[in-house]
Amino acid sequence: MWTRNSLALLVFFFLMQGTGSGAPKRLELGFPQLSERVQVVLPENYSPERKWPAVFYYHGTGGKPTTSVMQAHTRNRDWIVVGMTYTQEGSLPATADYLEKEFVILASARRHLAAKWNLDPRRCYVGGFSKGGWMAGFLLQYDPSLAGGIILGAGHQFLIRPPKKFRRSKSLFVGVGRMDENYPFALRAIVHYRSLGARATMKEWSGVGHALPEGGSMALTQWMGLEAYPEENYKEEVRGWLDERLDLIQGLPDLVDQWMAIRDLERMPFLRMAGAGDKARVSALRSALEKGGRVGAEAKALVAHQVLLRQEARGHSLSGCQKLATKYLALSEDHGGTRQAEVALGDHERMKKLILHLRAQRKIEAELKAEEKKDGLPGIDPFKGGGEERRRIPDNPLLRK
Repeated sequence: MWTRNSLALLVFFFLMQGTGSGAPKRLELGFPQLSERVQVVLPENYSPERKWPAVFYYHGTGGKPTTSVMQAHTRNRDWIVVGMTYTQEGSLPATADYLEKEFVILASARRHLAAKWNLDPRRCYVGGFSKGGWMAGFLLQYDPSLAGGIILGAGHQFLIRPPKKFRRSKSLFVGVGRMDENYPFALRAIVHYRSLGARATMKEWSGVGHALPEGGSMALTQWMGLEAYPEENYKEEVRGWLDERLDLIQGLPDLVDQWMAIRDLERMPFLRMAGAGDKARVSALRSALEKGGRVGAEAKALVAHQVLLRQEARGHSLSGCQKLATKYLALSEDHGGTRQAEVALGDHERMKKLILHLRAQRKIEAELKAEEKKDGLPGIDPFKGGGEERRRIPDNPLLRK
């Protein structure tokens, strides 16, 4: 049985590609517990003269260790990118015993890269998409030494350990398609990690389902740049970026498109670094648009929609989902003709699917309890996480891998 003190790292494979400093650009790490080698890419501006932040990225179900998603967002600079994989294929158990096995691999890779390639142990992040996003969240709960995480196409559902306030500052990026059925769990992740003291940023991608946006996420690129150099003064850079974006937005022919783009702008990581005057300028433009008829109707519908989403983010009981399904449908009818009405109708359909799942789950639970009672065993509620061995993300069909 592997423990934290076991020799988890078996052998290293190096693919030599020269950088300006003569260090290898790529390398692979082999572990006896893994069927695939862990992939590592050093940044193009790598130098042994300094320590580097690192992101350990976990792929989705059926994938292989990859660095490409993170490289696209770091622009191959400033970060050591590590493509991770899992000790077992398929479902992802939400248990501390399973996380310990994954932690052994993560800790071993981290120690090696710190010793050989100047990885900064205090600036290690975990990330992933879909199944990898759930893994990133689990590891954030499990390992208090992590600096932060990137949860994409996933969110928060199960507790690995009783929640405690973070002793050191952590930064979290949550990215999810608005049409992704994992969207409410992404909202829940924001609420959960902020309650523990994390600086959490959420980016929802309009019109996107269970996928990353085509061309990548500008918000994630900005977030990673700020995390790499948090001490920098970005006000001049942000002002130039903001002027360019506002020119493009104000050139859009549709006022609702302008309003949506400005709302998106307000949630970008760069805007947090802007001066008070620049922030006020953006806010004033949004407020002016909301005084118009069509945009005003969209803004009013959005406020009502956000109330329901906050309710959903608290949890999913059968009775709660039934009420929300009715409310989402009513919202779509009350605000007909708005884009929010179309999105609310999609939320209504999502609730209908979840209701069917919860009913089926209840039936399974009743049958299990009957069997356990017959055998003299205690009952377990697997959806609520009462049984450790049954706490697997794929048990819920809405949580796609």
